[in-house]
Amino acid sequence: MRIVELLRRPRAELDPPRWLARATVAVVILVTAVAPLVSAPYVNFDRSMVLVYVVVGLGLNLLTGNTGQISLGHGFFFAVGAYLSAVLVENHDVPYLLLLPVAFAVCFVIGYLFGLPALRLHGLQLALATLGLALVTPAVIKRFEHVTDGQAGINIAGAEPPAFSGLERDQWVYYLCLVVALIAFFVVRRLSTGRIGRSLIAIRDYEAVATTLGVGATRTKTTVFALSAAFAGVGGVLYSFVVQYVGPEAFGLPLAIAFITMIVIGGLGTVPGVVFGAFFVQYVPQWTAEINQSAAGITYGAALIVFIFVIPYGLISVIRWVLAPLVNKIPGTRRHRAFASSADEDPREPVVSH
Repeated sequence: MRIVELLRRPRAELDPPRWLARATVAVVILVTAVAPLVSAPYVNFDRSMVLVYVVVGLGLNLLTGNTGQISLGHGFFFAVGAYLSAVLVENHDVPYLLLLPVAFAVCFVIGYLFGLPALRLHGLQLALATLGLALVTPAVIKRFEHVTDGQAGINIAGAEPPAFSGLERDQWVYYLCLVVALIAFFVVRRLSTGRIGRSLIAIRDYEAVATTLGVGATRTKTTVFALSAAFAGVGGVLYSFVVQYVGPEAFGLPLAIAFITMIVIGGLGTVPGVVFGAFFVQYVPQWTAEINQSAAGITYGAALIVFIFVIPYGLISVIRWVLAPLVNKIPGTRRHRAFASSADEDPREPVVSH
């Protein structure tokens, strides 16, 4: 029970020194940069998909975790980015690198226009409104068959590596996904901290109070929704590069559930948690499917139940709890005393999250 109480604490008391955090990020980047050079193509495929999910999850977590707006419709924007990439590359010979800013801009505009009326809703109403996007996405793709090729889908042959790189296609696409994921990571990290981050949290927790203090709640929520939709669109472009095929069945309700599962299991409101959630979404269903085909679908439901009731702050809280005894021994850790004394605290005493 003591472990459960610790894992249920919002962002368990672990605040490593800045130098340690930066060193950890540098090591992770170095390892991820070298990994594709010594891995098989199918391994690079899975890792590239993890990075695709990271890009989408970062935007969705900014919306849901930081702003408190539940969206089940990001699969729609993901599909817009993927089909925009497929149509422009295959039918109009648009340079594939140009698709990333184009998809970002298009999905931002669509997300802003959708968010203007939708974000006047709250809670379950907003979730149902965005759920409608997830439900109609495959039907819309099939309806515009003259553009999307309907049920047949579109094969994509773009994203070939430049000759000077000396890389295989799977390696080049991986690096492309990695660069985009790193940019998204640092942008969202920047937005979720400081003045902007405090405004988002204020809207999430005390919207009426935030409004009286001068925070434009409606404008801020709409902009964040549009930004998260833009990240989903960019993720869709990267998905088309990795898979080299887009079809309507890939963008249905299961995809929306996978996105929500990713940020809940990783840790709502935590930027590093998205990475752990992306690994879960990519690998765990594969492992369970090897045991039983139906187990892959059961995994999401069972995992959501466990994490909501037992570990509501996600895998990141587990990582922090495991590493806390080691990190708190390092001089310069600002909360090592608070965490070291947590064993003497009454677990029923409320914990204030800063």
